[in-house]
Amino acid sequence: MLMGGFGLSCVRLEKYVDKNPKTLQPGNPQTRVFLPDFWLKLVETPKTGRNQLPKNAAKFEVDLRMSKLDVRQYLEKIYKLPVRDVRTIVEMGEILWESPKDKKYKTARWKDEDKKYAFVFFKKDFVVEFPDIFRVDHAQQEIDRAVEQNSKDPNRRNFEYMNQDRVGVGKMFGV
Repeated sequence: MLMGGFGLSCVRLEKYVDKNPKTLQPGNPQTRVFLPDFWLKLVETPKTGRNQLPKNAAKFEVDLRMSKLDVRQYLEKIYKLPVRDVRTIVEMGEILWESPKDKKYKTARWKDEDKKYAFVFFKKDFVVEFPDIFRVDHAQQEIDRAVEQNSKDPNRRNFEYMNQDRVGVGKMFGV
């Protein structure tokens, strides 16, 4: 197709995704590892409230080029998970406007990339738990902090409780 009579041809460039990995060639001793072009990221969802998911469901952020079938096969073939259903949504990226006129004339200063999320539902007996990688035991942390403070000044605790009945007298007149 010619544009504007200048002899410029339109070329549509797309990134080629190799769905069929190259197999072992005769005479080539290397073992080949197939790494897909796609990626998945498990996203933590709230445990209560409106956005809560059932126990047998998970939310993944996926590559924009992935379809529902790609997500299903990725999880079934690579991770051997019992997938029952996949639903996807595309969330539009944030748009940065300079002024109200920019919004009116649709001339944005910056737009973040769109994100695609896949809600994957597994078989009924499968339970999904978000991995707690950076486990922090808050109760133990508080105990450690209290022990550390008491070890710094052992009389501090006694000082807080002595002369409680003499409020407002001050330390100068204390007995």
